[in-house]
Amino acid sequence: MGRDRTGNTTKETRRIELSYLLKKGFIREGNIIAGQMNWTDGSRISIECHYTDKEQYIRLFYTLTSWEGKETDYDYKIQLTFVPSNLGKGKVPYFVCPESGNRCRILYKAYGSPIWKSRGAYNRTIFYPSQVSSKIYKYCDEYWRLDKQIKKLEEETRNQTHYNGKPTRRFKRLERLREKQQRADYLRFTPAHMPKVLRDNWPDFEL
Repeated sequence: MGRDRTGNTTKETRRIELSYLLKKGFIREGNIIAGQMNWTDGSRISIECHYTDKEQYIRLFYTLTSWEGKETDYDYKIQLTFVPSNLGKGKVPYFVCPESGNRCRILYKAYGSPIWKSRGAYNRTIFYPSQVSSKIYKYCDEYWRLDKQIKKLEEETRNQTHYNGKPTRRFKRLERLREKQQRADYLRFTPAHMPKVLRDNWPDFEL
């Protein structure tokens, strides 16, 4: 497994998401499933997911290489816990952070930590992308983030926008996202969010 990246935002940092494990079938009731997770930088870990009556945990296997070339093998468990859904249907799974003991849905590996743990277990902040986005690029980032969500929702919605003559909840959400994107599109081109050199030459503009 490769070394940690230096840019520690939630998108740049390696992470293990419960939603991904569920979607890919790693976690299935009554089963023990083994597999491998890979990242675009070439990093990979082996994983075993245990979901039986007696045990519920994931087991991680990987090797870390120090800057001096020394290799260290890791093999440990991260417990799973299940909480009744607020909707009254089924149970919602969570990781139990191996360091803080708190429930979480995503495990991160950042800032040289040898183990995977929750965002809150780090002494240093793992930032959300919006926290490190400059004022100038904030609304550009928001515009393209919303664009990605809209395209995904449009694919899911297709022509099913109404049911019994009423807009579906998914279609209503799509409309709200479109309104937010329109606002972001307007704000990203206003003088207040342009570089100072452009603001200084913008006629009759005061910040």
